Amino acid sequence: MNRFLKGIVIFLALIAVGVVSAFAVIALLLRQEDVRVPDLVGQDIISVIDVVNQQGLQLKVDSRQPSQTVPKDAIVSQTPPPGTGIKKGRALRVVVSLGPSEMLAPKLTGEQYRKAELILRQAGYPAPDIARIWSDSVERDLVISQDPPPHTPVAPGAQVGILVSLGKKKPLYVTPRLLGRPAEESLKAVDRMGLQHRLITRPAATGSTPGRERIVVAQRPQPGYPIAADGTVELEVSK
Repeated sequence: MNRFLKGIVIFLALIAVGVVSAFAVIALLLRQEDVRVPDLVGQDIISVIDVVNQQGLQLKVDSRQPSQTVPKDAIVSQTPPPGTGIKKGRALRVVVSLGPSEMLAPKLTGEQYRKAELILRQAGYPAPDIARIWSDSVERDLVISQDPPPHTPVAPGAQVGILVSLGKKKPLYVTPRLLGRPAEESLKAVDRMGLQHRLITRPAATGSTPGRERIVVAQRPQPGYPIAADGTVELEVSK
């Protein structure tokens, strides 16, 4: 019985020690000194390391990027921002400058896309990545936007993306059935829809009756197929 009670006492004592230790650690953390984040932007990375160490903080370089305004190996940006209060031992994250880029994206927006391709080729860039979209405000084949934006640094050999206008979206019609109809009647039907037409005359079959009215014997697109408002209907007629 005495051994049992002794064991319980030891167990409770260990729990008490653990609780006291936990509270001590929490209290220590709460009492840990706050420091104000220094302004590192524009400073050389070597001097920044010394400043951060003196503040009891850590330094983490997130990335290195070209910059037209910040010298090579200087800080472009930082997180948290200057003046923020953080605990000692925490990390400051920075972006370090690679210095000015030798290549800046040319202005392509508003140019005809063929001219944009020529500008890029003359500047030493590869062919652009082209995407197209309908636009009610930008004329067909003009560049609506680009990535990266004009005058921003571009890595050598990088591809520039351009968004090119398809112009206003044309309404679609359903191609009428013209097969077997007289050629003149079919042409008038096409004209009334505002479509273009192309007429192909098939040589007369042997034994055909001279003076017989021309008839549509084939058409493209096929009846029922969609066709744009500025599309062309091709009609093949008997001679």
